[in-house]
Amino acid sequence: MRLPWTRAPRAALASASTVLVAALAGLVLSFVVTAAISHTVASGSAAVAYQTGRGCPMIVTPTVDGARLRPAEVEQAVRTSTEAAARNGFDGALAGRYAAVARTDFNGRTPWLRLGHREGAADHVKVIAGGERSGLWLPRSVAEAGAVKLGDRGRGGLLPPVTAIFEDIAAPSGDWWCSEERYVVANPLAGEGTTAPLGLLPDRAEFDQLMAKLSTSYTLTLRFPHQLPATLTEAHELSARSTALLNDLSALGGRFTKTDLLRRGIELAEQARTSVLLAVLPLTAVTVLVGMVAVGAVALQWCQRRRAEVRLLWVRGVSPAALGGKAVLELVVPFVLGGAAGVGVGRLALPLFAPSTALEPGTFGLVAAVVAAVLAVALLVVGATAAVHVRHTYQSKPRERRVLRWIPWELGTSALAVWSWTRLLDGALTVQRGEVLPRIDPIALAFPLLVVLTAAGLISRVLGVSLGASHRLDVWSWPAVQLAVRRLAISRTTATGVLTVAALAVGTVAVGYGVASAQQNALDDKSGMIVGANTAVQLPVGVAEGKIKLPAELSATTTLVGDAPGLVNGEQVKILVVDRASFDRVAWSLSSVDASEALAELGPRDASGTAPALRVGKSPDGQLEPVNGVKLRTVASVPQFPGFGVDRGYVIAREALPNAYDAAAWRLWSTSTDINQLTAQLTAGGVRYFNPQSRTKVIDALPFYVVSWTFSFITALGAVLAVLAACSLLLSVEVRRRQNALFSALATRMGLRRRTLVSSHLVELGVIAALATVVGTATGVVSAALSAARLDPAPRLAPFPAVPNPASFVLLTTLAAAVVVVLAGAVAVRAARTARAGELLRG
Repeated sequence: MRLPWTRAPRAALASASTVLVAALAGLVLSFVVTAAISHTVASGSAAVAYQTGRGCPMIVTPTVDGARLRPAEVEQAVRTSTEAAARNGFDGALAGRYAAVARTDFNGRTPWLRLGHREGAADHVKVIAGGERSGLWLPRSVAEAGAVKLGDRGRGGLLPPVTAIFEDIAAPSGDWWCSEERYVVANPLAGEGTTAPLGLLPDRAEFDQLMAKLSTSYTLTLRFPHQLPATLTEAHELSARSTALLNDLSALGGRFTKTDLLRRGIELAEQARTSVLLAVLPLTAVTVLVGMVAVGAVALQWCQRRRAEVRLLWVRGVSPAALGGKAVLELVVPFVLGGAAGVGVGRLALPLFAPSTALEPGTFGLVAAVVAAVLAVALLVVGATAAVHVRHTYQSKPRERRVLRWIPWELGTSALAVWSWTRLLDGALTVQRGEVLPRIDPIALAFPLLVVLTAAGLISRVLGVSLGASHRLDVWSWPAVQLAVRRLAISRTTATGVLTVAALAVGTVAVGYGVASAQQNALDDKSGMIVGANTAVQLPVGVAEGKIKLPAELSATTTLVGDAPGLVNGEQVKILVVDRASFDRVAWSLSSVDASEALAELGPRDASGTAPALRVGKSPDGQLEPVNGVKLRTVASVPQFPGFGVDRGYVIAREALPNAYDAAAWRLWSTSTDINQLTAQLTAGGVRYFNPQSRTKVIDALPFYVVSWTFSFITALGAVLAVLAACSLLLSVEVRRRQNALFSALATRMGLRRRTLVSSHLVELGVIAALATVVGTATGVVSAALSAARLDPAPRLAPFPAVPNPASFVLLTTLAAAVVVVLAGAVAVRAARTARAGELLRG
């Protein structure tokens, strides 16, 4: 007998719903695999980008510094470095030549100055006056100190004429100067004569001639600018070329210091990728296994749709294995097309969930190979499921085991959740020997997901039991409710299945979003509490004394804070001096700390010379004298306060410290997120500063990012489940279309009003959506809150990670569920109103 296998792909089109479900299953499976691989690879790329972008880009490649060199040695080193750079794929060597710091006579005044030359430096300073590309370019501070005008010559005419005056190079100096700051930026904290502003000679020939006249040795810096690597592969390739370059420069001798910082950055990036991989892999495996169960359901649906044909072929002697092969042949095309679509969607959606869009060169090939293997296994599951179902149906039907339906499988997931909780309490983040990044315990990581899965199973079981007993329900006074319940009872299995997937989807998204947001908020709060505000700089004590005026435009966005370290009971404490008028609007704030209420307790010293103080953390209470001459009396306490970080201590008002010199340092806190903007305003106002700090760089954020990236992937999995739940709800309506259409058509002919018909469908679908939203959101938010506090990469720093206010998430989830319910209800009502009862009865 010639079997109709050759036309199997076309025959599959006779059952559009089965084809659609198969394509959707293939899409979900391939998307999960694509997302897992791409996300892991992208994590490595993001870690590389963070490591190379956090510091100075000029020192990502090797750096060479030599001191006390003669001109001949400098030129030989530059020539050797340029040749070595060309051999190893670098654009060239950027050389900086700097003379020793010396007093330079201008008009009888002798400011400190360092002379130097760096190719292209004239294009990277802000010229105030002049600009001719020859002669001597002076920084503004030296020009003002020496009363220098354009055309003046220093050292009795030995120096070239001053042809330009430019703004002093200050820290942070930008990407081009950042590697040279110790040579070109004056450090006011350093000893006199050890540091000075840089005076430029744009013309190298003039610089060489001047150095020959001065007969002095000078410092040489060699930098090798290169595009920053975007992936680990590029980083490894750049590191290999950097190593080769340094090997070529070994002939320079011991007078040169050579460094290569990229290798450490690569190690940290690989550790980050490994941590994300170890956390993502088990979740992906479980999701794929769940997807295989869905594939088995697709095979069963195919058997039901092809029941008459399968029975006919069975009677004619076709084996179960052959019928399983027919199922594979019919469904292979939608599976493959769905798989291809899943790969495409995973690639296009990468910016939505992955930390980077830069992938390794062979990522797509790896994705294609793994997806092909997963789809091959899925097709084997289809064939095996169909064959087993045919055999059990027509050959050796097993005895029914209804007891399986009543086995509380949720007890197993709840036991796993308890085990996972104990692992979470013991520490979900561990640091291996030789590593600085935390590794996430996958079992502890699964705790919130297991809680959500258990809750989804329980609510589905409750719904199933309730629907089983719903025949006793008699609420015909509300016909819409009565009809909705009866329809749900008829399709109890489908309803409970959709509810399980939907609740799991909402809960998974809540967990992923909650923990990832908690990590980001914790990073912001911890760094904000260390700096005190978004940005800060240290200022001379003259600012606190009122001798130096700050620019007027900074008054609304800054506050002056003093820091006076002291001793209490032999332990180091910190005394923070704040300006109550401006502190509250500038300092970093926490929802758990009411700074304004606490500051209201502070004020000037009393008659005995004791200042009211705010106690921070577990500092001793009572009357104290942590600093000689500074007496404190604690009047209130707070667990945390901006500017303390891990320190303990006290806060007093500015008016309680009459002598500004009692504070060891004065810092200006600012709401500006750009440290360069703050320093530029200070420079323009003629205010010297040092030790600039920015909240974005004060602590290493990579450990926080590792946890956040992991839960971003969980959010993506939840989004996939949400789409699958919505599609399942729509498909369930489509599968029961004929049944519901016949029921509704007859009911409307018997007087059922249109409003009641619409309401009954909305109630039917709304029950599932409401249960899924409430249960998923509640369990997801609660389990995420329990997990977030224990997934803290920096537990010594306050505050602990906390899940943000879930109001916006609940609102968005509710709106999404309402849209799906309305859409599905519209499909069901339209099918009912357009159906012809006579044709349905004849069919």
